[in-house]
Amino acid sequence: MSQQTLREVRDSLLHLNAVNSEREFCERWLCKSECYLRTLKINHIDASADALATLASKLGHYAGELSNSPQSHHRHHAREFARLKRLCEHSLFAQAERKWRRVTA
Repeated sequence: MSQQTLREVRDSLLHLNAVNSEREFCERWLCKSECYLRTLKINHIDASADALATLASKLGHYAGELSNSPQSHHRHHAREFARLKRLCEHSLFAQAERKWRRVTA
Protein backbone atom coordinates (compact mmCIF):
# COMPACT_ATOMS: atom_id res chain seq x y z
CA MET A 1 0.00 0.00 0.00
CA SER A 2 2.75 2.49 0.87
CA GLN A 3 4.55 1.91 -2.44
CA GLN A 4 1.29 2.67 -4.23
CA THR A 5 0.90 5.84 -2.15
CA LEU A 6 4.38 7.04 -3.05
CA ARG A 7 3.78 6.34 -6.73
CA GLU A 8 0.48 8.24 -6.65
CA VAL A 9 2.09 11.23 -4.92
CA ARG A 10 5.03 11.16 -7.34
CA ASP A 11 2.71 11.06 -10.34
CA SER A 12 0.58 13.90 -8.97
CA LEU A 13 3.62 16.07 -8.28
CA LEU A 14 4.91 15.37 -11.80
CA HIS A 15 1.52 16.34 -13.23
CA LEU A 16 1.54 19.58 -11.19
CA ASN A 17 5.13 20.29 -12.31
CA ALA A 18 6.19 20.32 -8.67
CA VAL A 19 8.93 17.81 -9.55
CA ASN A 20 10.67 17.05 -12.81
CA SER A 21 11.71 13.44 -12.21
CA GLU A 22 11.50 10.42 -9.93
CA ARG A 23 15.04 11.21 -8.83
CA GLU A 24 14.02 14.70 -7.68
CA PHE A 25 10.97 13.25 -5.90
CA CYS A 26 13.07 10.71 -4.01
CA GLU A 27 15.85 13.10 -3.07
CA ARG A 28 13.94 16.31 -2.35
CA TRP A 29 10.52 15.12 -1.17
CA LEU A 30 11.39 11.84 0.57
CA CYS A 31 14.94 12.81 1.58
CA LYS A 32 16.07 9.41 0.32
CA SER A 33 18.46 8.21 -2.36
CA GLU A 34 17.57 8.59 -6.02
CA CYS A 35 16.89 4.85 -6.30
CA TYR A 36 14.59 4.58 -3.26
CA LEU A 37 11.40 3.72 -5.18
CA ARG A 38 13.20 1.18 -7.36
CA THR A 39 14.67 -0.45 -4.26
CA LEU A 40 11.22 -0.77 -2.68
CA LYS A 41 9.81 -2.31 -5.84
CA ILE A 42 12.66 -4.76 -6.42
CA ASN A 43 12.68 -5.94 -2.80
CA HIS A 44 8.87 -5.96 -2.40
CA ILE A 45 8.98 -3.88 0.77
CA ASP A 46 6.89 -1.06 2.18
CA ALA A 47 8.09 2.51 2.30
CA SER A 48 9.64 3.50 5.60
CA ALA A 49 7.60 5.41 8.16
CA ASP A 50 10.30 8.08 7.92
CA ALA A 51 9.74 8.53 4.18
CA LEU A 52 5.95 8.72 4.54
CA ALA A 53 6.15 11.14 7.48
CA THR A 54 8.71 13.35 5.74
CA LEU A 55 6.60 13.48 2.61
CA ALA A 56 3.40 14.23 4.54
CA SER A 57 5.15 17.01 6.44
CA LYS A 58 6.48 18.65 3.29
CA LEU A 59 3.14 18.37 1.51
CA GLY A 60 1.43 19.94 4.52
CA HIS A 61 3.94 22.77 4.63
CA TYR A 62 3.44 23.68 0.99
CA ALA A 63 -0.34 23.23 1.21
CA GLY A 64 -0.36 25.85 3.95
CA GLU A 65 1.95 28.21 2.10
CA LEU A 66 0.03 28.02 -1.17
CA SER A 67 -3.46 28.20 0.35
CA ASN A 68 -3.03 31.91 1.12
CA SER A 69 -1.97 32.84 -2.40
CA PRO A 70 -4.18 35.18 -4.42
CA GLN A 71 -3.48 33.04 -7.51
CA SER A 72 -6.11 30.39 -8.17
CA HIS A 73 -3.66 27.80 -9.53
CA HIS A 74 -1.67 28.06 -6.28
CA ARG A 75 -4.83 27.41 -4.26
CA HIS A 76 -5.57 24.42 -6.52
CA HIS A 77 -2.07 23.08 -5.80
CA ALA A 78 -2.66 23.67 -2.08
CA ARG A 79 -5.83 21.55 -2.14
CA GLU A 80 -4.06 18.78 -4.04
CA PHE A 81 -1.07 18.87 -1.66
CA ALA A 82 -3.47 18.64 1.31
CA ARG A 83 -5.19 15.63 -0.27
CA LEU A 84 -1.84 13.94 -0.89
CA LYS A 85 -0.79 14.67 2.70
CA ARG A 86 -3.91 12.89 3.98
CA LEU A 87 -3.15 9.97 1.67
CA CYS A 88 0.36 9.68 3.13
CA GLU A 89 -0.95 9.88 6.68
CA HIS A 90 -3.54 7.20 5.98
CA SER A 91 -0.86 4.92 4.53
CA LEU A 92 1.45 5.59 7.47
CA PHE A 93 -1.22 4.84 10.08
CA ALA A 94 -2.41 1.73 8.22
CA GLN A 95 1.16 0.44 8.07
CA ALA A 96 1.66 1.14 11.78
CA GLU A 97 -1.58 -0.64 12.66
CA ARG A 98 -0.60 -3.70 10.64
CA LYS A 99 2.67 -3.78 12.55
CA TRP A 100 1.20 -3.62 16.05
CA ARG A 101 -1.57 -6.05 15.18
CA ARG A 102 1.03 -8.63 14.05
CA VAL A 103 2.86 -8.25 17.35
CA THR A 104 -0.26 -8.60 19.49
CA ALA A 105 -1.77 -11.48 17.48
